Amino acid sequence: MEKTLFSTLSKIAEGLEIKYYWIVFLKYLKPIFFISFLISLLVLLISLNIEKKYRSYATIVIEADESQKIVNIEEVYSLDNQASRINNQIAILNSDDVVDYIVNDKIILSEFQELFRGLEPSLIKRLFVKKEDISKEGLRGYLKSNFSVNNIPRSDVLELTFISASPKISKLALQNIIKSYQRYEIDSKIVITSYANEKISDRLKELTKQMESAEKNLAKYKEENNLVDTGDVKELKIKQIENLSDTILELQDKVNQYQSDLLAIKLAKGDVNQLTSIQDLMVRPEIKNIYESLMGSRNNLESLRLLYTNEHPKVKKALQTIASYEAQLVKIINDNIDKKTFELTNLKNSIDINKKSLTNATKELRDLEEKESGMLKFSREVSSSRKLYETFLQRVKETNEAQNLQISNVKIIEDPIASNTPVSPNIKKNTILAFLFSAIGVYFYLFYRDLNSSTVKDPTSLDMFDTLVLANLPKVNISRKGFHVMQMFLEDNESAFAEAVRNARTVMESKFKTNKSYLVTSSSPSEGKTTVAFNLALSLQKNYKVLLIEADIRKPSVAASYYEFDENHKGLSEILTNEVSFSDTIQKVPGTKLEFISSGKRRSDLSDIVNVAKFKKFLDVLNKKYDYVIVDSAPILPVSDTLVLAQASDYIFYVTRSNVTGVLSLMSGIKKLKNINRNVNAFILNDLDISKNSYYGYYYQQPYYYSGEEKPY
Repeated sequence: MEKTLFSTLSKIAEGLEIKYYWIVFLKYLKPIFFISFLISLLVLLISLNIEKKYRSYATIVIEADESQKIVNIEEVYSLDNQASRINNQIAILNSDDVVDYIVNDKIILSEFQELFRGLEPSLIKRLFVKKEDISKEGLRGYLKSNFSVNNIPRSDVLELTFISASPKISKLALQNIIKSYQRYEIDSKIVITSYANEKISDRLKELTKQMESAEKNLAKYKEENNLVDTGDVKELKIKQIENLSDTILELQDKVNQYQSDLLAIKLAKGDVNQLTSIQDLMVRPEIKNIYESLMGSRNNLESLRLLYTNEHPKVKKALQTIASYEAQLVKIINDNIDKKTFELTNLKNSIDINKKSLTNATKELRDLEEKESGMLKFSREVSSSRKLYETFLQRVKETNEAQNLQISNVKIIEDPIASNTPVSPNIKKNTILAFLFSAIGVYFYLFYRDLNSSTVKDPTSLDMFDTLVLANLPKVNISRKGFHVMQMFLEDNESAFAEAVRNARTVMESKFKTNKSYLVTSSSPSEGKTTVAFNLALSLQKNYKVLLIEADIRKPSVAASYYEFDENHKGLSEILTNEVSFSDTIQKVPGTKLEFISSGKRRSDLSDIVNVAKFKKFLDVLNKKYDYVIVDSAPILPVSDTLVLAQASDYIFYVTRSNVTGVLSLMSGIKKLKNINRNVNAFILNDLDISKNSYYGYYYQQPYYYSGEEKPY
């Protein structure tokens, strides 16, 4: 049912214009005001007899424990821990443990009971509730149900609120809740520190035994391995290994150099000039001196040969000197070669000796490190045990002190304050809101009922659509006159109906163009659209060339009317299926110039034989031949044929029947046209009551008859 109501209201809201809401409001202004006034009066009386509520409030800060201080920058931006801590404290504030401190205190309980005795009960309580002292359980429930806590976002600040029937009770409750929370917090810390002290003491005893055992193990190991302190010994061994390594490298460099020189000497094969090119030999003083003397003698020989022959005594003497120097040089070089060979052998022997020493030192260092590793293991055990012992010993001292120095982390920013102005009920606010909400509720109820059950009664019902009302056709009493409504315009030309049709024709001539097509439709069957279309065409045919097309091929009514047209005559269906030419379908209404095309063969769906483009082309051809083309279509809601015709026609006239056409039906029809981007160009209100007792009776009857004689309808 709720879904149906919602769907209906949604459908109404989509089709209505703003001003219709105002029209409905003005229509039901008195009942809306009266009902809303009664409801607000009732709310006022109830509010006056409701027990008043007073609020006390306080602001506190619950600081974090020292043990929970921030230790890294990430915790500054992590709000999860803070929120969790605050939520825990809020839960404690609302817990039974905090309330127990209050209700189990006889002095505090008596204070509450005395304040409750002084309360003035409301009218309802005086009538139905027997006054008694509040019990411990009653006070417990009262404190828990009326207390609330609010955390200010991103802070440790809590706003506490208590609501009661008395400002004194409210303030007293809040004061005692804060005190009880502080007591609970301190007692909890004392219990925790006592338990921690006990456990730490037990652990301290275990650590004492563990430390003693570690020290004994270390001493035993030192004794077994004859160790006192391996630190200096290890350093010496490391330095010894480094020195041996450096010595071996230096000796190896010398060996390489000697081997290189000996190889060069071997390749010289005794050639003095090549031997003197070996740098290691030339750096020796004895060789260098003889070589320099040899070179001086050779230079002297060259000088003498420039002056003397080889037989000259001076030349011979110079040659002897050179030979002597060369012999000395060869002898000294050979002696140095032998010496270098010997030195090379000694160097190799030294390298071997140093390598053996290095191997032994490395082995000794490895053994020393193994012993040191074992000793360090026991030393670490001793050190670790000692540190743990010292830590727990310090904790024992701290917990002993903490038991005597426990303080609450609660800081009161604002002491409990009770307002003397009641927060509930807000009589003025309740009365105003009751009036407003009841007015809105009554309005929408009447609005829904009005739309769901109302019909188009008079022209004012069409004002909300802001569309031209082409004519208001009065109700015709056919049974009394004997006229046929299809030709009422001709048969009773002086009637109010005929005058209304003439008025529609005049407005149509001034507002709309000629050589255009006019679609006449309605929401549902039996609303008079065919009668309107036919009489409108009869009024126009006197001055214009007019064609009336019966486009309702499902249920035609013109051909079977008073005029008794040939029902077998070809019509619109045959034109659209290209079975006959247009000229073969034309019929004339007897006694008039009005040309008429019947629906032809009945069909179940117009869209099966024609589309919008084809029908528009057909109408464009007719518009060139006729001043007015009136298309009498099927009703818009039951079938889809009219939507095809509406897209092809130039203008759309929408017929509504007074007290028959529903407002919702009308809006649904207009919405279907808007869905195909077409609007209603004019409304025609049909079957309007113009009897003497009706609102429009005087308006329609008087102007047409100046003799004072009344028409019989």
